[in-house]
Amino acid sequence: MPFKKILSENGLYVLLIPAFFVLHGYVQNFGLIRFSDCLLLLPIYLIASIVLYLAVWLFYRTHLKSCLLVSWLFSFYLFFGSLDDFLKTHLFLLSRYMIIIPLFILSVIWLSIYLKKTMRSLFKITFFINILLLIYLVVDTAGIGLKLLNPNADKLSIYGADSITGYTLCADCENPDIYFLLFDEYSSSNSLQQTFHYNNSRLDSFLLQKGFSLQANSQSNYNFTPFSMASILNMNYISGIKNIHACTIQDYANCNNLIRNNAVIRFLSSRRYDIINYSIFDLAGNPSLIVSSLLPVKTRLITEQTLFNRMIHDIGWNLYIGKFEISWLSKNLIYENLTNNNKILYLVKRETSMHSQHPRFVYAHFEMPHPPFYYNKNEAMRDKKELISEQQGDHMESYLGYIPYTNNKIRELIDTIQKNTNHAAVIIIMGDHGYRIETGTASHSHHFKNLNAVYFPDKAYHLLTDSISGVNQFRAILNTLFKQNFPLLKDSSIFLTDQ
Repeated sequence: MPFKKILSENGLYVLLIPAFFVLHGYVQNFGLIRFSDCLLLLPIYLIASIVLYLAVWLFYRTHLKSCLLVSWLFSFYLFFGSLDDFLKTHLFLLSRYMIIIPLFILSVIWLSIYLKKTMRSLFKITFFINILLLIYLVVDTAGIGLKLLNPNADKLSIYGADSITGYTLCADCENPDIYFLLFDEYSSSNSLQQTFHYNNSRLDSFLLQKGFSLQANSQSNYNFTPFSMASILNMNYISGIKNIHACTIQDYANCNNLIRNNAVIRFLSSRRYDIINYSIFDLAGNPSLIVSSLLPVKTRLITEQTLFNRMIHDIGWNLYIGKFEISWLSKNLIYENLTNNNKILYLVKRETSMHSQHPRFVYAHFEMPHPPFYYNKNEAMRDKKELISEQQGDHMESYLGYIPYTNNKIRELIDTIQKNTNHAAVIIIMGDHGYRIETGTASHSHHFKNLNAVYFPDKAYHLLTDSISGVNQFRAILNTLFKQNFPLLKDSSIFLTDQ
């Protein structure tokens, strides 16, 4: 059968549309998504397209008419994110769901009736759509080849990476277990007092009593978690952010890659440390045990552009509260972080009582006092409706009310670790950044002022400066513990906003 006849008489685009959607998403996020993950995603869309075609065919009993309606339905669903972004930029009024969804439904009704009544041949439009999609697929395939030959120079990387690859051999250094306990969005006590008039001295007194060093004026280098953690764990600043005033989902995902293959893990692995990952991030060879909505991971970079995911992101709160509430869904989603936090608490405590032939680096990342603010100042669990109503905006009183519960968990962890390790383990307590509420002033300094306390069994704290920032935290720690010579960098903070 001639090539043109095949493309004119067969609605191949029913399969080509989902193939192009997945391939184009892979090209756009090249290096952030594994091709094997895309191969798992593609059959889902292909099967959905075939099922939809069979359903429509029962109405038309005609191949090409069924294919055209299915292509319109599926294209709108898959590429809704691109359409939504265009409308929000150029025709904002039309981007509202109460307008665009009714318009789409009307278009489907009109097209359905037109195809049912029309007697015109559909060969030309079928040929055109097939050819167009084949061209797009060829172009994207070529794009993959070009990216393989010429890696994207704009990918995020680390400044001065060579400065942390030359390790000093220290044969007589001890290898203590290291517990890195990260509490998301925990501000320093100084910031809590100066900015929010909150007295957190009870925690400071507890830490000092337990032998910790407090870095009272510590600061993060970035105000977003993935960027901050990438800088902390790589002991360096991040290079390649195209626009710090419009960070993209690709920038976030690139940070995940930097975290996965970070310098701290490489160094400790060279000393035969076992890496225990109880964080929200994947580490090389140690995937996260936690499901987190905070991060764009794997094929979510592609699927979040679909109609369903855009609607869940924009108006999904209607499913959590009010007359459209789906109780089981709202309960599972709103308490997801609490479930994760409790799981990590249990795992870290269990780790302290386990024995290993190798020293361990235990990284635990708690999403508290980060919202949702599950407990009030009396450490009583708050109502679900309150938590849902706080999904948008700043809620300083709720944040401050969550701190006593968080402090209680910090005390539990420290007591457990020190008891079960006989005070021989290094403990690092940090916030990745401060509380990011807007205060009505031009200053954003409180966004960066983070909790920072370190426990060394020998109390050798001379390299931990009072105002140390994230990029220097592990430089100072590794220099102290393992007699390294990593130079300290200039402490500075970069204020980011996202797109």
